Amino acid sequence: MGINRLVEWKLNCSADQADARLRRAMSDLGMEPQGPPGMIQGAAKRSLIKNRWAAKVEADVTPAGDGSVVACQVVMLGTKHYAVLADLAEAMGDDVFDDRGVAAAIERLGKTSRLFGHREIRHLRNLLHATENVVAVGQGKYEGKQGLVVLTTIRLFFFEKSIGSETVEEFSLPSISSLTVNKKPTGEQLTIHASGNTAEISHMMHGEADAFARAFYNLKDGEAQDAARSAAHTSKAAFDDPIQQIERLAGLRDKGVISPEEFEAKKTELMGRL
Repeated sequence: MGINRLVEWKLNCSADQADARLRRAMSDLGMEPQGPPGMIQGAAKRSLIKNRWAAKVEADVTPAGDGSVVACQVVMLGTKHYAVLADLAEAMGDDVFDDRGVAAAIERLGKTSRLFGHREIRHLRNLLHATENVVAVGQGKYEGKQGLVVLTTIRLFFFEKSIGSETVEEFSLPSISSLTVNKKPTGEQLTIHASGNTAEISHMMHGEADAFARAFYNLKDGEAQDAARSAAHTSKAAFDDPIQQIERLAGLRDKGVISPEEFEAKKTELMGRL
């Protein structure tokens, strides 16, 4: 029995192309891929040099819009699951991975704030869900650990990865009521108010916490506008539906608000629209 790690990779190529790319990469790594299209199984041998146990690797490929999604699972003893995934991703090539908005989020930062490790940024692909995109990234300290802070279209999370361990603390957007920014000489502090509790991310670069707060409220405003448009569309559709209008009029007739004659006249008019 081993420990299971599952990631969702979003690729910018078709499912057939992704399948071929995965099989070629696994073959190059000696994983001997097998299985029908879209369902690939392979095995990574134990490596004393890399201090890794043997691993079972499975990848399910499905179409997703113009691209595809790969649900890649690694089962092995120890803590080197992501190292196996990193080897596989490198063998596939960075060009096949959907950027998910990461490059644009980094570009929006000032040059002094772009102090990210390339390995940490690449590891983001293992933490993102297939349905989310990155809106903002930054650095900060959470509960004494220094790591990356990431705002996506569905959550805000902090992650720190060190040798043999990983910390991920996340807050879904609906659970966050507000963000507070406190500016200090040592940097900015972002306080997250979520589900009646608070969490603090300190030592963010100047401007980063502000950028997170702005991006968060822009997302919330966008959600509110989408909800309003959806409600208006639903209301209009219900108003335009003759059957639903007849049902409402029948209720008014039963309550004595309109007469049976008024109901029949309006019913005849509405039935003429069908």
